Amino acid sequence: MKIRILLLIGVVAAIFCTCDPDGDSRVVGDVFTDSRAVLGYVDSFSLQLSTIRLDSFVTTGNSNIFMGYYQDEKVGNVLAETYMPIIFSAKTNIPEDAVYDSLVVCFKPRGGWIGDTLQPKEIKIYEVLEEIKPHSRAEQQQMFNHQKLKRSDSELATVTIDPFPKRGLVSWARMSDSLGQLWFDMIVNSDDAMDKEEYFEQYFNGICIVPQTTNCTWGLDFLTFSTAIPESKMIDDATQFEIRLYYRKPGDDEDGSYMTFVAKENNPYRYVYFENDRSGTPFDSLQIDGGRVYSSESEHVSYIQTGSGLALRIDFPTLSILNSASEYMSVVDARLLIKPKEFSYDETYQLPSTLYLAVTDESNDLLANLTDLSGQIVQSPIYYTSDDKQPYYLFSAIRFVRSFIKQKADNSESSMALIVLPADLESASSFKRLVVDDYTQYAENVQLQIYYVTY
Repeated sequence: MKIRILLLIGVVAAIFCTCDPDGDSRVVGDVFTDSRAVLGYVDSFSLQLSTIRLDSFVTTGNSNIFMGYYQDEKVGNVLAETYMPIIFSAKTNIPEDAVYDSLVVCFKPRGGWIGDTLQPKEIKIYEVLEEIKPHSRAEQQQMFNHQKLKRSDSELATVTIDPFPKRGLVSWARMSDSLGQLWFDMIVNSDDAMDKEEYFEQYFNGICIVPQTTNCTWGLDFLTFSTAIPESKMIDDATQFEIRLYYRKPGDDEDGSYMTFVAKENNPYRYVYFENDRSGTPFDSLQIDGGRVYSSESEHVSYIQTGSGLALRIDFPTLSILNSASEYMSVVDARLLIKPKEFSYDETYQLPSTLYLAVTDESNDLLANLTDLSGQIVQSPIYYTSDDKQPYYLFSAIRFVRSFIKQKADNSESSMALIVLPADLESASSFKRLVVDDYTQYAENVQLQIYYVTY
């Protein structure tokens, strides 16, 4: 094991404040250490990497609509479809002599895009036949990635998404005229469902937006809400997702009056359902409870994949060796460094923007988010080396290391490990991937770096 020892002298020794295994603060060099205190550094622990599958993750809470298809022959393919309750934006008094014209759905791109932007993408819209809400109170009024609801057999509309969505072009399509005429008649006849929002929600559960283009990787999010109220009657000027019911006066083909149906802004149940296909990959039969695929079984790499629940598990089989460093030893700092595998990321296979650490056991349960000594949740954005060529993530791991070695010092069996995972919101609204080489081949890609004091 590679260990570097630095002699602490003078002022340098005095500035180190550390904790013993019982948590009492001691100032190195003050009482106990005299001038014999030394600072040790080690970064060559044996680490065991594996890919696990999380039970579920929350996919509500995103203010925009996300959809797409993700192709990955190494990890598996992922289809993302959105379920969304809708309401009418305001009660409309339609003139008695008005006639139905059309029902149109509009999608306003937010600007976020992944994958091929040249090929037009096709999506279909279906009516949801079940109420969009949690199945039980135990789910804390949230919706999850695995919840798929019944929908109509025939689509309400087929929409072609225009290329280059970053230009802000609105994609739109005409919807089912039978539904449009029905809604129009309900408004004219003052049906209760068109009188109040809650009545309409009871009548119409919502829509499901399903990608049809599955021959390439792509992902797109659309604006659900807008602070601006569209004044123009032109579809291209839509400022958010909306369904427009157009009507006109008889004989007036230029009349573009319409009523708008939109996503309910304060409805917590708009969510994304992810369908995963891992056939042909090492993760095809990966189980939720305690299952894992070691890096040695997947070409010496492990994965994180948003949308699918795949996460990275790190075990530390040799960490307890620190207990033999000295009878009097304290960890003063610990960091976990993770570097993506070279050439495993690009514009299509983007890296997660932020990663978190969670403490786990043999069953892969998320026991708790890892926190630092100040009680803040440990996380890391993407950092880059000084030449901006090598991305990496760097986490504080001091609390985990202290807990781990304390358990060993107490002669208790420890199955503590760390899970590295993206935030729920990023898992629910993006297609991203992290590929990490295992320690046996590339010692620089995953490192646990520990500074400790012996005296």
